[in-house]
Amino acid sequence: MKKFEETPSAGVGNAPSAFDEVIDRRHSNSMKWGVPQAFLQPDEVAADPLPMWVADTDFKAPPAVLDALHEAVDHGIFGYPGGATTSYVDAVVGWQGRRFGWTVDPAWVVQAAGIITSIKTAVQAFSAPGESVLIQPPVYAHFHDDILLNGRRLAFAPLERTGDGYRFDEAAFEAAIRPDTRIFILSNPHNPTGNVWSQDELRAMGEICARHRILVIADEIHQDLIINPDKRHTPFASLSPQFADNSITCTAPSKTFNLPGLQSANLIIPNTALREAFLRQYDRNMFPLVNSLGMVAAEAAYTHGEPWLEDMLSYLRGNHEHFAREVNALGSAVRVLPADSLYLTWMDCRGLGLDAAELDRFMLLRARLWLDKGQKFGQEGHGYMRVNLGCPRATVDEAIQRLTAALTN
Repeated sequence: MKKFEETPSAGVGNAPSAFDEVIDRRHSNSMKWGVPQAFLQPDEVAADPLPMWVADTDFKAPPAVLDALHEAVDHGIFGYPGGATTSYVDAVVGWQGRRFGWTVDPAWVVQAAGIITSIKTAVQAFSAPGESVLIQPPVYAHFHDDILLNGRRLAFAPLERTGDGYRFDEAAFEAAIRPDTRIFILSNPHNPTGNVWSQDELRAMGEICARHRILVIADEIHQDLIINPDKRHTPFASLSPQFADNSITCTAPSKTFNLPGLQSANLIIPNTALREAFLRQYDRNMFPLVNSLGMVAAEAAYTHGEPWLEDMLSYLRGNHEHFAREVNALGSAVRVLPADSLYLTWMDCRGLGLDAAELDRFMLLRARLWLDKGQKFGQEGHGYMRVNLGCPRATVDEAIQRLTAALTN
């Protein structure tokens, strides 16, 4: 794979940004870059497609996080951790207060090894095999796969496709609920569409779930990644004590600060009975300790990482604007939809007239781009691709060049 030239794109004046640095990840045991043979066919591997799929970024973690990790490594002992320290919980709680105006009681915070792990655990704790879980496709693949893996059924309340994106349909949402629906998994903000839900939309979802006695599991892992300056993330549970009492909020520093390999997440569960039931199921499933270096990284990120995050958000806005402008100028066959959040973008490729499998092969072999295929996100994702723009501008430029060549040739 060629080494891209770095382009000064988002710094001050003509100065390059730290996010412009191109880092070779091919030999780092990266799922995204390092093991294509585990995910692709031999001819697809041979095409050497540019990885822009799985949702981690190609940016180094913030310097404050790296410094904290170096200090912990230099200590040289990696014994069993003693759980969340006061300073750790203060960092988690303080982040929610500063960024979102949500006052979180420290007693509500539950450490976990990851959000996927936590959603599986919550599904086991708060529903029975054969009962249904409500989701809003197109939506994150684990919302589909892990529900079925645990012997539950899916209730679908698809988002409504509009001219330039998607909208929440309140009537369709309530109509999708079954007598055996026990849980609603909310993607807030929504992955992959980038919708940032308004307070009115969240209240409508919450009130419907309350009427039907449905628990809300709010996956808010992308909460920090609002790229539209006119939008603001609202934690679902922050809207009312009633919503807080009927919800589990899932947060993690992993998407924001590029730390998913350290397996550290934090759930916020205000309802004592729900919190205790979740912890009992978690303890049944696994040894309830989290990665000690993950805790170090999370505390440093939430304590010192805010300026770095603001710089990254500015860079991501530039990536989104650049990619959408260039791709949408190629014609109507492929359209990048506007996104208010995420370092991911949702691309409508239905104009190519290909079925889902053909589209995936076209991108891998003709465009030589390794994107997330839309069908992973449900039936409503057929004909779409999710593109990871959490990368240096040079990588975005390379992707534009490859897609342009495939579409024009």
